[in-house]
Amino acid sequence: MWLAHDKLAVQLSQLSPQEFAKFTDSELLDVRPVIVPTRQNIVGTNDYYMCPWTTEVDGTMVVLYQRTTCHWGKDKEKEDTHSGIRVVVTSSDGGKTWSQPVDIIDQAGSKWKEVPFSGFGGGIGSHQGRVYVALNEGVYVSKDKGKTWELVAGQPAFDSVPHTVWAPGGRLTFDDEHGLVIWSTRGFSRDVEERKRGQYGTHLVAVHTPDFGKSWKYEEQALPEGLRLSEVTPVKFKGEVAFFLRNGFRNTRYGQGYSETGWFPFHFALSNVRSKGIADTPDINYNPVTLRLEAAVPHRDGHGPGPTGGMKVNLYSISHEALARGETDWQFDGTLIRYRHPFGRSDGFGVTGSVIDTERNIRIFHVWGGDGHGMAGIFQYSVSLDTATVSAYLHQFYDKTEPE
Repeated sequence: MWLAHDKLAVQLSQLSPQEFAKFTDSELLDVRPVIVPTRQNIVGTNDYYMCPWTTEVDGTMVVLYQRTTCHWGKDKEKEDTHSGIRVVVTSSDGGKTWSQPVDIIDQAGSKWKEVPFSGFGGGIGSHQGRVYVALNEGVYVSKDKGKTWELVAGQPAFDSVPHTVWAPGGRLTFDDEHGLVIWSTRGFSRDVEERKRGQYGTHLVAVHTPDFGKSWKYEEQALPEGLRLSEVTPVKFKGEVAFFLRNGFRNTRYGQGYSETGWFPFHFALSNVRSKGIADTPDINYNPVTLRLEAAVPHRDGHGPGPTGGMKVNLYSISHEALARGETDWQFDGTLIRYRHPFGRSDGFGVTGSVIDTERNIRIFHVWGGDGHGMAGIFQYSVSLDTATVSAYLHQFYDKTEPE
């Protein structure tokens, strides 16, 4: 068991012995490291691994992540040509073992000179046995489950796409009419102080390519008052598309979006899931067992149901029918992760891009954790698709509600 011998992973996970026991004492849950900054993994001074996004193709998981020097602080000045959202690792045994990291841009040996994206992020998805990754440097494809990469096409024209789009969102979608779809936003300010006042994205946008790279089209929709976007993570199911959205405003509620057709226009609303301070990146997926939409939501400041104080990740769900009707009352299913703070101000825990493993009856998602000024690693959490049993188990550990 890795807990006994991987001291660095244990430290960066920021889990207490009680939290580890919660995962190891039940077959409903599991936690294990994906990659931590050991000597053989560090390139240059890049010892901080963050913002993982995941897809699955023919039994192989592919995790895209950012390799950098820190999340904040003076070490940002040490970023080099090896830094950025550009690295993948793969696993063909459910996350027990992982490949060596592959730098997509270095491996492909090229990037586009012109792209409409200019923010922080990256997207990944799989379609017909191929893995696609959308970056600020271009859109890449792997035909061998993440081992080798190439650009989907030569330099395309983005004549119909405004060059004010934020970075690609974490999960790509695919359909017959629109081909490969990159979800993002625009109106996002680069100024930190403006973002503190809520100047996040004002529109949901889709940049899509019916011919998978040669030509690109664009569509957008303005957001309602009270909702601003950062990272955008959709889930596509039964031809429909739903979002659970990080809201750029502080001390507010997470957003939601839904379209029965899987395309514009979407119905947006504010959910009942509240955030204190900064809302962080959530995940949404469709559970084929419960037939419910399920969100994994980080609470950076310990707000919301469950244990008080400190960062945590809560699980919520809503029926497909309720979301389609525009209802916003997500059910609290338990606190999955409660973090301690060994670094003073701990960091990580943006939860996004989960995958469903129907053979093992689990949902798998990847989270980063560590010291915002120092090192960070990426971890895999697995949760049974039997949500009712998981909820009953989790509720043994914490109170269901927290005073507002």
